[in-house]
Amino acid sequence: MRYITVDALNFKTYKNDLVKLYIDTFSKGKSFQYHSESETAAYLQSIIDVGYGIFAMEENKLSGAILLTPFRFDELIPEEISNNFEVESSVYVAEMMVEQSKQGQGIGKKLLTFFLEKADRNRFDDAFIRVWVENEAAVGLYKRMGFEVCASIVQPRLLADKSGTFDFEKIYLHQQLS
Repeated sequence: MRYITVDALNFKTYKNDLVKLYIDTFSKGKSFQYHSESETAAYLQSIIDVGYGIFAMEENKLSGAILLTPFRFDELIPEEISNNFEVESSVYVAEMMVEQSKQGQGIGKKLLTFFLEKADRNRFDDAFIRVWVENEAAVGLYKRMGFEVCASIVQPRLLADKSGTFDFEKIYLHQQLS
């Protein structure tokens, strides 16, 4: 397994693989959300345009990714965060995903560790991540990695089969970097 940093300059090479990984990750299982390819591609491009990604590659195949931006990229920051932290000096884990057949093999932990070791502490004092409250594996990982719950939100989401919507409760977790 090797880890590469991807930014706007080299994203085109990996874009299609990342779109597929994102849709496969977030359109199956309990979360069962609808994601169109074009909207997903545009969303992922918007992240890379202001941030970067760390990709886990196995034999030139994308196995996992963590996408990072300045925290202001998140348009849903709850008041309890904006009132108590400096958003401008915070980094945001906008997305983290691991190929389903590779989950449970430590890839997510390695991606998060790589990020936390390399985070620009001259620029960022705090790191935040948002995750579905029912994603117990991810919540457990983030807590083991030193993140603490600090806020929550509820988002309406379209079911993958487009048959209706559901409320998607997410929690924000925080870790001080400096």
